[in-house]
Amino acid sequence: MLYSTNYFGSIPYFQSIAKNSEMVIDVHEHYKKQTWRNRTQILESNGPMYLSVPVMRPLGSKSPVKDIVISHDTNWRKDHWKAIQSSYQHAPYFFYYGSQIKELIYQEEESLSQFNLNILKQLLIWLDLEIKVSFSEDYITPEGPKDFRIALDKKQFHQKQEKYIQVFSDKYPFSPNLSIIDLLMNEGPLARNYILPRVQVKTHG
Repeated sequence: MLYSTNYFGSIPYFQSIAKNSEMVIDVHEHYKKQTWRNRTQILESNGPMYLSVPVMRPLGSKSPVKDIVISHDTNWRKDHWKAIQSSYQHAPYFFYYGSQIKELIYQEEESLSQFNLNILKQLLIWLDLEIKVSFSEDYITPEGPKDFRIALDKKQFHQKQEKYIQVFSDKYPFSPNLSIIDLLMNEGPLARNYILPRVQVKTHG
């Protein structure tokens, strides 16, 4: 299955890839600005918040994802980690995942696709998902709106999700479809059960 690269992908992203034993990251598609390719959404004290990785596009709007490099013009790593720490320091599993997430953010990788791949591989380990991940060799045109590169590219997901206890749940209603970071920080190892496809058990009688 073909997927776009994601920065700490959303819960819907992981619910989709969890159905597969293999996935291919499309690094030949043209990079799109303001998408999940370089951003994620966490929950902070004032509600959902976007975190974006600044990038440089060597060929402008025609730049393939494989050529996108991370910009060092701002101290974005410090900002991202500060936001995550502030948002989740009181979450049940911050002590377990926090320092490792910080290391992923501060990795010295220039390529956005490789940067995201390193993050994805660690997330798959945490979620105990055995999925073979590879990069595409050529560009394949999406077949339609159900193509995962399109279906999972929405700015806002509207699919319903089962609720779990989030940080700031005393202040705000449940916020669905956030970054996998939110689910891990609040549910820990149980996050795997949340994203796996539900098995329908047939009953007789």
